[in-house]
Amino acid sequence: MTLKVFDADQHYYEAEDCLTRYATKRMQAMKSVRWLTEADGKRRRLVIGDRITTTIGNPTFDPVAAPGAFHETMKSLKAGEDRTAAYGELHPIDPCYRDRDVRLKKMDEQGVDRALLFPTLGVVLEGYADHDPQLLYDMMHSFNRWLQDDWGFAYKDRIYAVPYIPMLDVERSVTELEFLLKEGARAITLRPGPCHGRSPGDPYFDPFWARVNEAGVLATYHAYDGPSIEQRSFNDKWAAPSMGMRLEDYIFQNAIMGSDVQAMNTFVALVLHNVFGRFPNIRVAAIELGSGWVPFALSRLDHAGGMLSRRIMAFGDVLSDAPAEIFKRHIWVSPWPEENVPALAGMIGVDKVLMGSDWPHAEGNATPRDYLDGLAGLDDASVQRIVHDNTADLMMA
Repeated sequence: MTLKVFDADQHYYEAEDCLTRYATKRMQAMKSVRWLTEADGKRRRLVIGDRITTTIGNPTFDPVAAPGAFHETMKSLKAGEDRTAAYGELHPIDPCYRDRDVRLKKMDEQGVDRALLFPTLGVVLEGYADHDPQLLYDMMHSFNRWLQDDWGFAYKDRIYAVPYIPMLDVERSVTELEFLLKEGARAITLRPGPCHGRSPGDPYFDPFWARVNEAGVLATYHAYDGPSIEQRSFNDKWAAPSMGMRLEDYIFQNAIMGSDVQAMNTFVALVLHNVFGRFPNIRVAAIELGSGWVPFALSRLDHAGGMLSRRIMAFGDVLSDAPAEIFKRHIWVSPWPEENVPALAGMIGVDKVLMGSDWPHAEGNATPRDYLDGLAGLDDASVQRIVHDNTADLMMA
C-alpha cells in the first residue's frame, strides 16, 4: 500500500525580520522589538519591550540542531553514556527551514504530500508582551503578515502556514481573525491554558468562536514555551518571587503544570463551558501536546456534574450530551510518536487521531515518515486515516 502523508505538525525557523518587517509606527517609535548583539560580537538576542527573550538560546536559528537530535540523546542516555550534548552537533541552517520552494522539494524527497507548518519562535512570544495588549496584538499581526509573505497560508495547496492569534482582547482577536480569513488562512493556532483571567469558553469570547464556527477554519492549540500566566501562577503558589526559581522548582513546575496539564484544562473548559453547544461546527485540534492527558480528561468530563446528577450547566444552558462524547465529536489529537497511538485510536476513534512529526525540531522525528514506526498493529486503512485523511478532511471542510 502506498501511503499518502499529510503531516499535521511541521515547523519553520523564523527569519530575523519576522516581527519587524511590518512593525507598526508605535512599535518603531518605542523600539518595542529589536535585536541586540552581545559584547563578543557573535550572539544575537531578541528584545521585546524591556525584556530579553531567553526561551530560545539562539533565536537566529543559525546554527541549529538536526531534526530528531533528541532521539539520539535518549539512546545515549539509555546506554548510560554522557548526556551533556542534548542537542547534539549544531549545523548551519538548512534553506528548507526558511524557503518554501526548497521546502516543497524536501517534502517530495521525504514522501510528504502536504503539511501544516507552525511557528518556532512565534509560540514563545505571548508571555513577553501580554502586559501590553496593544504591543502583543500589533506584534503578532506583524508576525502573521510576515508569515503570509514568506510561507503563505495555503501555498500551492501543499504548505499551510498556521497564523497565531492571542486571546486577551476579544475585539482585537476578531479583527485579526477577519484579516487572516480574508488572506486565505485555513487554520489558526492559539495558546493553551487560561485566557488572561477567563476560560476560553467564557461567553466573552463568543464573537470570536462565532466567526470560527461560520468560517469553518480549523482552530488548533499548539505546545509553547516561555513566560505565561501558568508560570506566574506557579511562582505565586509554589516558588515565592523572593526566593527565585530553583532547578527543583522548574522540574516540579513541568510535572504539575506542563503542556499536557494545560491541554487537558483547555479542552475540558471548551466542553464544559458549552462552546460546542453554542457553535456546533467548530473543530479543534491538539497539536504537539501529546495524548497522555486524554484518558483522565474523558474521565473528569463525565464526572464533572456530580456523581448523581451528571447534569452540566453552562451559562444558562444544559449540555445536550455526555461531555466525553462531545469531546470525541469536536476534538482531534496529535499524539507524540513515542506514545501508544493505537490505544488512543481505540479511545477516541481512529478518525480523530492526527500524525504530527514535529519536523525539523530536535525533539521530533528525524524524518516525517519515521512517525509510521509507532503505528504497528493498526490496519492499512487506519494508518492512512491517521497519516493523511483525517488532516486532509479537516483542512478541506
